[in-house]
Amino acid sequence: MRINTDLLKHPATPYVAPFAVYMLFLAGEGAIAGSVYRLYPVKAVAVAVTLLWAWAGVRDDLRARGGLFFGALIGVLALGVWIGPEVLRITQTDFAASGFNPHYTPHPTLVTCFRIAGAVLVVPVMEELFWRGWMIRWLVKEDFRSVPLGAFTWESFGITVVLFGLEHGALWHVGMITGALYNWILYRTRSLWACILAHAITNLLLAAYVLATGKWGYW
Repeated sequence: MRINTDLLKHPATPYVAPFAVYMLFLAGEGAIAGSVYRLYPVKAVAVAVTLLWAWAGVRDDLRARGGLFFGALIGVLALGVWIGPEVLRITQTDFAASGFNPHYTPHPTLVTCFRIAGAVLVVPVMEELFWRGWMIRWLVKEDFRSVPLGAFTWESFGITVVLFGLEHGALWHVGMITGALYNWILYRTRSLWACILAHAITNLLLAAYVLATGKWGYW
């Protein structure tokens, strides 16, 4: 099979390719019953390797490292967005009844470590490069690299918030609020690192909550 070298050289490819690999694995997990536990470690490693390959193409947008404290605060706030409705009993969803439960596997500790590493170290980088490094600017102008990080339009804001929410399935409404918060970080700090840090903190705290309560439905 020949690889389209023009596609590999496209400026959007380093931002999109890790997310595309991630979504391909999600499709595989959905199509093959019971494969989610077997595929997750492979998925985490595959996306991490794709990020390493893509790094040279995205590093210019990762030079700014301001706003990390603000990003960390929003990351903590976003945890409340995720678990608040359930803690306050606003929603009746039984989060303990479904989701990614590593105790269904022969090696729960190893699977849990991969799940946390993927959620905290891989997913935030992959998603923030895609949503707030590429798409939110591409929606402003096809030549997205000519659009400064943090440039605001209502169209790009709204579309990224809706799509980010839909990516999170049944919790789409929570995903939309979280997406709006992460967009706010970008507008305020103009730093992808601040967005990545916020995303990583949210995922880390959510993982701690899941492990402490057994509410696997958040995973």
